[in-house]
Amino acid sequence: MSLFIGLMSGTSVDGIDCVLVDFAQDGKSRIIATKTVQWTVAEKNKINRLCSSGKDELHLAGEVGNLYAYKAANVVNSMLALLKLHPFEIEAIASHGQTVRHEPQNGFTIQLGNHALLAALTGIDVICDFRSMDIALGGQGAPLVPAFHKEICQAPNKYRYIVNIGGIANVTALIPGSPVLGFDTGPGNTLIDLLARSNLNMPCDAGGEIARKGKINEPLLSVYLNHPYFKKLPPKSTGREVFNNTFIDACQLFHSIPLEDRFATLTELTARTIIMGIDLVGVKGEIFICGGGVHNDFLMERLRVNAKAASYPAIASIEVLGIDPDFLEAYAFAWLGYKFMRREKIDLCPITGAKQAGILGCHYPTPHKM
Repeated sequence: MSLFIGLMSGTSVDGIDCVLVDFAQDGKSRIIATKTVQWTVAEKNKINRLCSSGKDELHLAGEVGNLYAYKAANVVNSMLALLKLHPFEIEAIASHGQTVRHEPQNGFTIQLGNHALLAALTGIDVICDFRSMDIALGGQGAPLVPAFHKEICQAPNKYRYIVNIGGIANVTALIPGSPVLGFDTGPGNTLIDLLARSNLNMPCDAGGEIARKGKINEPLLSVYLNHPYFKKLPPKSTGREVFNNTFIDACQLFHSIPLEDRFATLTELTARTIIMGIDLVGVKGEIFICGGGVHNDFLMERLRVNAKAASYPAIASIEVLGIDPDFLEAYAFAWLGYKFMRREKIDLCPITGAKQAGILGCHYPTPHKM
């Protein structure tokens, strides 16, 4: 066995997903266990404050980095205790960290996490900072997971799209005979969640039930769809630096319509821009959804309506392929950690626009092994 732990906390700031993966000698891998630890409301607020400029950011960033380490160590140690595994049996933890800024156009991306502390708290080597080398090589630094999607989701003679709907939505195009392609399509849950927090003091529109009661406001939607990001060709990536209150407030009509209509319109924006993004590839194929958005029933309905209108043959949760939609990204980072420890280059050139393949990650050896 070759055991790795993958950790993922996305832009939705729901919690830290943890997976234990065995990378067998035959090159295949399997998930042994999964676990999630939720962020508290107070912790979410701290993280969300760092997604835009504010007072005393450096001090707050240090606090959040430590918070991530303690939270991640807790979920890792509790999982190992439950499975009766010793830290020495785990080759490495691969941790994405918590994204608070993503500005590849300015040459940087920030994923917080005190990973030296995480190594000390768990007694396990930690691999982190997966995006920086890609940016250094001229890439967007995101999305990173399409290379992994190809590893486990590609099928001969099948045209497939893997869509992850977290805070931001991204798509991987798996087209036989073509290089794997992946990019961010735009907002996933982030605008919907922002509306729920600011108007209802709720983390999200659970199941899309509020949106279901409203009507899609087409004039408002058309204003939002005119944003240049949606027409930009890949490689491209984005974040809450673009899709935030400023984006919402750019159209005054938003605040004059009923709250339910605002939820319905923002949900439709996510659904429609995902299908518009897939259309940029120019080939019809099956669409499989993963990430938190898969649990928004109304969003899934709107995706099916838009996909059908655009003549896509099928759309479903990635669960139909035997993959847990909630842990695919954490699984992908375990794989990235596995590749780093073997010093294998990851070719993201057609995905991120990097000039060459690179070894992605940074290594914190545990003090217990030094």
